[in-house]
Amino acid sequence: MGAALIVCWSVADVHEAAAQVIVGATAGVSTQSEGARDEPYLYPPFGGTSFSTVVFVDVTASPTVTVGGEVSLAANISGSQFQRTSVGIYSFVSDHHDSIFSGVVKVNTPKSNPVYAAMAAGAGLAHRDTNRTGTVTSNFPPVTTPATQNVSDVVFAFNWGADGVFAASHRVAIMVLFRAYYLIDDDRLADGVVQRGVSSLIFRYGVGARVRL
Repeated sequence: MGAALIVCWSVADVHEAAAQVIVGATAGVSTQSEGARDEPYLYPPFGGTSFSTVVFVDVTASPTVTVGGEVSLAANISGSQFQRTSVGIYSFVSDHHDSIFSGVVKVNTPKSNPVYAAMAAGAGLAHRDTNRTGTVTSNFPPVTTPATQNVSDVVFAFNWGADGVFAASHRVAIMVLFRAYYLIDDDRLADGVVQRGVSSLIFRYGVGARVRL
């Protein structure tokens, strides 16, 4: 009897210690405020709210810690802008989105509870993409023609946030997610002129599910 208990305890202990893989996704909203004003070069700034999704993979490192990766995507936010350059004055609609790829560490409360929380922090890269469609009126002679622009670059990003997990079964759980992202981007060109007029601080909220493989 004693030997059987020792064997059962050993098997359970090995199972608990083994790394587990968790995958999940949420859908929700992304919001960011206006960036810097820069009349007469680029104005007005703009921000907004759009649909977003976060997809992640976590691997347990200990009973209270997981490490993994996240992909955080969002639809475009839009704003009307004017830009004065040496060529002329542009008038366009700017469509902007940020795609963020991060490594993340999470520290959670005991998973034995049906409801638990995790604090998350990480770092990675953000792809910033702005497309502009409109017209340009040349300085001389004053002729207006169609114009398009693309401003695209990759910057470092940090994130922090929290997960709330509601177990539906041993393998499946409903979750709510909050993330704040700070992009290392002062949004200025080499000459100091504002590049986009969109904030580098982003907040994303979502609801979804996670599955323990």
